[in-house]
Amino acid sequence: MPYILKNNKIDKRYEEKFFEIIRDNLPTDKIRLFNNLLSRKTEIVREFLSDVQNEKPDKNEFDKILSLIFSVRRHREKIIDTVDVDSLGKGFICLSDFKKSTEIRLGRFLESFIYENVIVKRDIAMEVLHFYEPDKNILWTSWVYRQDNGTGCLPYMADFLKRTWDGNPYIMPFSIMEMRDEIDYLYELSNKNGFAIEPPYGADILLSYMYSDYVYKMVYAESKSLSIGVPEGFTLMKKLLGVEKLELFETEAVG
Repeated sequence: MPYILKNNKIDKRYEEKFFEIIRDNLPTDKIRLFNNLLSRKTEIVREFLSDVQNEKPDKNEFDKILSLIFSVRRHREKIIDTVDVDSLGKGFICLSDFKKSTEIRLGRFLESFIYENVIVKRDIAMEVLHFYEPDKNILWTSWVYRQDNGTGCLPYMADFLKRTWDGNPYIMPFSIMEMRDEIDYLYELSNKNGFAIEPPYGADILLSYMYSDYVYKMVYAESKSLSIGVPEGFTLMKKLLGVEKLELFETEAVG
């Protein structure tokens, strides 16, 4: 199978240094904080999908859920203005059908949710599915990995670790099953190198750290002065994971 991380060679020196840096920058108390925030996000998503099944939320309720998804925020206004409530409701009802597989629910959502940008629709579905059933579904939005153009923090992580591959580009036809394998391997690799993270949110935290690192370095490479305006790493992580406005964070920050 065409993996980015799994089954590829790695330079042990880069691997050890990589996780040494990660351990220094993501201490246990920060991981605990993010786990608490992400657990709260799961509660919010589950409450919302329960409401969708039992009643008809208004557009403000749909807007609140979309606001928790980093990669679709700039599309929120257009979605709310152009997608009718029935289409919104049908789409989220498809995601709440836990008796169906992830693949079936994703397909039905894409079909029933009438919006022209497929990447945006897919990001909505995959993020909601992850937080609805975090033990079952992985977080796979476009900032994690976009298979149509090979971008995201997984390829960035692979480059950082100086892995080699068989000459094929990173643009690969990943399935959800293959991505689950990638995330499982990420847990294995992390714990082997002394960075103790656990499902269901540990990989989310590590991936958001990597993407935050990527964003900062790209901006810094373009302009040192512009990088002054880039939020610090933990703020970027909270934005990516859609938890920066949750009340729990404010409570813990004060404590």
